[in-house]
Amino acid sequence: MLHSLLGAVGLASAGQARTLTARVDTAERRATELKRAVDEAREEAKRWKGKAGELTERVAKAEQAAERLPKVERELQQVKARDEKHVAQLAEVRERMLRAERSAALSQEHLTATEAKLDVIEAALGVLDRRTRKPQ
Repeated sequence: MLHSLLGAVGLASAGQARTLTARVDTAERRATELKRAVDEAREEAKRWKGKAGELTERVAKAEQAAERLPKVERELQQVKARDEKHVAQLAEVRERMLRAERSAALSQEHLTATEAKLDVIEAALGVLDRRTRKPQ
């Protein structure tokens, strides 16, 4: 009956006041925890948005690289073809140089042999010249 009289006047008993105060304190603590959780969730959402932005940039760069890949592969094939052509030309030049060296060595041998023959001929001419110019 006391509860109903207090309730009619808009008042509560001490037990009800303590219970309500405890419930309000619990609700306030819960509200504070929820606010902190919401703040943490917002911060984490910001971090995830940043990471998503970074990943989006990386994906865009990867797509650009993928678009350039066929062109780069064509250029690489062209460079390889030129390189192979240059290697073949270099091998040909080496072969020519070897032939030229052999030819030069052979020419040197012929020149040496010719000089030796000329020395023999000169000596023979000298002998003939002395024989023909002998005093008589």
